[in-house]
Amino acid sequence: MAQHIATAPRATPPARTRRPRRRLKQLGPLLWFVPVLVLLMTVTLYPTLFVVWMSFQKTKFYDLVGFVGLANYADVFSSRAFWEIAYTSLVYTAGSLVLSLGLGVLAALVLNNLKRGGAALRVFTLIPWTLSMAVVGTIWLWLFNPSYGPISHTMRLLGVSPGLMLGDPDLALWLTILVTSWWSFPYAMVIVTAAIQSIPKDLYEAVGIDGGGWWAKLRYVTFPHLIPTLGSTALTLGIMYLTLITLLIVLTGGGPLGATTTLSFEAFRGTVQAVNIGPTAVYSMVILLANIGLGVLYLRLTGRVSV
Repeated sequence: MAQHIATAPRATPPARTRRPRRRLKQLGPLLWFVPVLVLLMTVTLYPTLFVVWMSFQKTKFYDLVGFVGLANYADVFSSRAFWEIAYTSLVYTAGSLVLSLGLGVLAALVLNNLKRGGAALRVFTLIPWTLSMAVVGTIWLWLFNPSYGPISHTMRLLGVSPGLMLGDPDLALWLTILVTSWWSFPYAMVIVTAAIQSIPKDLYEAVGIDGGGWWAKLRYVTFPHLIPTLGSTALTLGIMYLTLITLLIVLTGGGPLGATTTLSFEAFRGTVQAVNIGPTAVYSMVILLANIGLGVLYLRLTGRVSV
């Protein structure tokens, strides 16, 4: 006869033991992100919190002397220089944004409709974006040189006085906007080109069947599909323009007479030159809040969040 060996049932761990194990299994995949989170907090969160704390302090270079509360904010916001610099930053950011997006959309539309040579011209147009800001600034500093620059020489041949070019307080900011847009518009061109090529061809054919021409196709098909792309591109470029420093240092050094001094440039200069860095930290806080405001505005306009 077959012998039946009775086996005792395995003991089931108590509920108190099963819950921690289940939680550990759920948290297991998240542990892979711990190094990234530590790195993010080290290089982003900690410096940001330190700047916030420094904005409430009086310093001797980087040594904290004492807590002054909102005194730094009161000094900065009550000064005329701050509002002039803020206005310059607004004009610089808005002007560069409008010009770079306009050139990017125009270049994308033209090159996308070329039957031959469009790809080669697109690669050639990308050259400014591949150059560093220091190289771009050096090139245009030579082009705008009022004594021996090619632009000033051409203007003299045409009987037009070039003036001081980048040395003219009334002209320096607009020339800086021109250089910034020339350097950054290829980025907008690439993004817009990708958006245009993702539009279904059936939509253009439907407009053509209804008798619509190229303007109707642009108005009712292309532009509506480009609005989200233009919003995200404008956000990226706007944040970049607000924090851009290198190009301004090479071109004008914030001059002449502060005509091209932006918030970011003033924050950089104050960090390098000032003894009390507390007010400089206030400038950094304004830049941070402006960037956050741009992000919130974009989310509101695209309907991704509701406030």
